[in-house]
Amino acid sequence: MALTGELTYKGLTISNAHLKVMRIEHRAVDSSTTAEDGTITWTKANHADYSARVYKDAAAYAANPDAAIYTVSGTFTPSVANTANLNIVKQTYEHIKTLADYDELTDC
Repeated sequence: MALTGELTYKGLTISNAHLKVMRIEHRAVDSSTTAEDGTITWTKANHADYSARVYKDAAAYAANPDAAIYTVSGTFTPSVANTANLNIVKQTYEHIKTLADYDELTDC
């Protein structure tokens, strides 16, 4: 799985850019809140940290996966709902497509 389409990087247009997710780390973070009466309430939040590489095209990726033009990284809250697709890789690609710079990319 990857994303493809036109991207602009440092003023240059990359016509057939190829974006490939390379790393995803899923974290569960526990945090506490203390009420005025001293009651402590614990909550859990899920986070997914990712990095993806952008290549000139799919052939450039196939020729040398270490020769990316640049790397994209970020964090999002993955879905754990029973009705959601729980595939963290798919959720990462779907998240990247919500970002302004990547919202025109399509699955390939």
